[in-house]
This record gives sequence, structure tokens and C-alpha cells, in this order.
Amino acid sequence: MIWISGILAVSIFAVVIGGLWNRIATEKGIGWQFIRFNVIAISLPIIGLLAPNNSLTSEAATIIAAAMGYAFGKAGKGD
Repeated sequence: MIWISGILAVSIFAVVIGGLWNRIATEKGIGWQFIRFNVIAISLPIIGLLAPNNSLTSEAATIIAAAMGYAFGKAGKGD
């Protein structure tokens, strides 16, 4: 169980660092699609870390849901 938690914790940092490195290397901006991808790619491992340890409280779930609501509630250019 500990090695699963370690993999999930490392994946959070890999998503953030890898995503930003990719945007800097390709000289692209940080748009809404990138923000949406990061919200999903970071919130799922966080839920995976908190849930098995009985640490996923209502406050933590509310913050995660608010971040997802903000990212996916924003209308894009074509919307």
C-alpha cells in the first residue's frame, strides 16, 4: 500500500513539472485545456491518496470539487 501512495505522490509532481516544462519548451501558453488537464491529472491521485487512508473529509472533497467546477465551468472560445 505504501508503494502505491508513493507512486501517486510522485505522479502529482510529474504532471506539474512535466506540463510546465512542455509549455515552456514548445513556447505555448497556459490555456484552459491545459488547466483542465492539470485539474484532472492532479485531483485523481490526490483522491487516491486520501481515500484509502480515511482522510478524504468533506472539506477536502469540497475543495477538490470547487477546483474541478472552476476549471470545467469556464466556457472556452467556441462555447
